[in-house]
Amino acid sequence: MRKFRLLSSDKKLSFDLSNNVVAAEPKGLGNRFALEYLDTIKGKRLSNVLPNFETIQLLLYFNADGRNGYGFYNNLMSFLAAVGLQTFLFEYNDGIKTKLCDVVLGNAPKSEISEDGEFAETFAFDRQSYWFEELQESFALKTYQGGGDKFPLRFPFRFSGVYFQKHYTVNNQLAIEAPVIIRVRGKIKYNIHIYVDDVATDERFAEIQLSTNNIDGHEILIDPTDKKVTRATAEGKENIYGLLNHNKHSFIYLPKGLYKIGSNLDDEDTGAIEISVRRFLFD
Repeated sequence: MRKFRLLSSDKKLSFDLSNNVVAAEPKGLGNRFALEYLDTIKGKRLSNVLPNFETIQLLLYFNADGRNGYGFYNNLMSFLAAVGLQTFLFEYNDGIKTKLCDVVLGNAPKSEISEDGEFAETFAFDRQSYWFEELQESFALKTYQGGGDKFPLRFPFRFSGVYFQKHYTVNNQLAIEAPVIIRVRGKIKYNIHIYVDDVATDERFAEIQLSTNNIDGHEILIDPTDKKVTRATAEGKENIYGLLNHNKHSFIYLPKGLYKIGSNLDDEDTGAIEISVRRFLFD
């Protein structure tokens, strides 16, 4: 049975469209592309293929269980008000696997209950990305105490003592660029430097340099999915895009291939650079 759920981008808030609300007649769940052609003396030649996602539409029945549907409608609107007019996550389970995509709210209509006692509205969500896996490939560059920490994923053996993870290798097997989401937590004494090397050519592919270190209680987020660089403290969030070295990269996207991601962390640093590589699905 297919299921739909809405989540805030940090997954702290959610609204289940398969619980108390019945979602029917889904549209826009596939892929669509815009084709660009170049006129030549030999005729038209395909020059570019760009994603042109259809709008996801769901007919939502708010009183299918016979109760007053306005309560469920108001609960949905409370969730949408909390995430605001910004990107959030649309989760879709087709009965085989769970996948997500980035969306923004396109339409939130409201009308009265019909003469037949039906309260149903068609909500629209504008897709911003391909579908991607529920579990992203995640790892951390940091010092590990043996036996207690199971990060990073898929470490091939158990270790004892202290181990310092300086770099990590990732493989993007799909011909769609994979955004690299970087989260810095804890005490790091030097200005932060993150690099990506192309394993095939052994050349530096990309690097990010920040003119700041980090301290306990602060968290830096570099997120290419919403083009933001922020620092969260006890006082709130601040935009620190200006602290980037703009002669380097602001955000990192990995084309198809094998890459090594590393940083300038010192083995005395107690903080960590946590990295998630979003794995898109051609689905």
